[in-house]
Amino acid sequence: MLMGQATSAATYTPGTKASRNYWDGRGALGVGRSLGHAGVPVSDISDVCPAEVVASSRELGWQNVRAAHVRHARREVSLPPMERHCVVIQLWPSLHISARIGERSFDKYMRPGDIAIVPAGTPSEWCWREERPSNTLHLYLSPAFLRSAAESNEFGGELAAVEPQFGVRDEHIRHIGMSLLHELSEANVVGRLYADSLATVLAVQLVRRYSHLQDVRMSRGGIAPRKLRRAVEFMNDCLDREQEVSLAAVAEEVGMSYFHFSRAFKQSVGVSPNNYLVERRVERAKRLLGETDTPVVEVALRVGFASQSHFTTTFRRLVGTTPKAYRELL
Repeated sequence: MLMGQATSAATYTPGTKASRNYWDGRGALGVGRSLGHAGVPVSDISDVCPAEVVASSRELGWQNVRAAHVRHARREVSLPPMERHCVVIQLWPSLHISARIGERSFDKYMRPGDIAIVPAGTPSEWCWREERPSNTLHLYLSPAFLRSAAESNEFGGELAAVEPQFGVRDEHIRHIGMSLLHELSEANVVGRLYADSLATVLAVQLVRRYSHLQDVRMSRGGIAPRKLRRAVEFMNDCLDREQEVSLAAVAEEVGMSYFHFSRAFKQSVGVSPNNYLVERRVERAKRLLGETDTPVVEVALRVGFASQSHFTTTFRRLVGTTPKAYRELL
């Protein structure tokens, strides 16, 4: 799907669903070139493999977004971190792709129009089964532009940290992408202005749907944005480390009493801190169920539930099915 060089054993760890699909027993996904300065961020895909870029907006004078139509024939790809957030839209054909974006692994069938999101500063690795070239559209937005768009639309700049996504169906982003793809052939001022206006719409959609705090609904009153950001970061950090989250400790972290913190948090977010934590635990459980073969009972413990039965009851209430049935549907 994306472009770059072959994955090495040092960066692609066996044991996940994605790696097991293609691990060939030789310590790598396959044969390819060495990436070189893998840790040095680059501007966009043109800096990594320019020969595979079919069309690019680099010379069109676009200010807020950069676009590149890429055709990649190799089946194994490794990309260094990018300076910008990257939205990748699968153009054609449909491909079964295993990928790793930062620390997260994915294994899905990508249809035309499906998207992936690689946050700025995040390396990525890709491999697909089919012996067919992959055509993709890459859209790049700078973190500064994303923050500016978020603040201009009263979301707050703290909402602009996007999370990795893969195999997402978002018709709004697909439409923006197809419009920008068409504008790649229009080297004129009108095309540039139109592209920059689409960039703002794209940025707002990323913040609304795929940001680190996408579930936070800002409102008048409630907790101060700075304290809200710190509270959510504190809770997510504990969940990431698979540590117990004490709401009293969260309140202390932001300098508020437990009572006032709980009330202000609910006013700003729309749910209580406890319900927010439960939702986040279930989201992490869905990730583990979909991306690993970890037993359900271990998933329950890792995301903070005291027992498998409590986990199953909560999961069914929020997702509509049991953890086992959810995994089988993937």
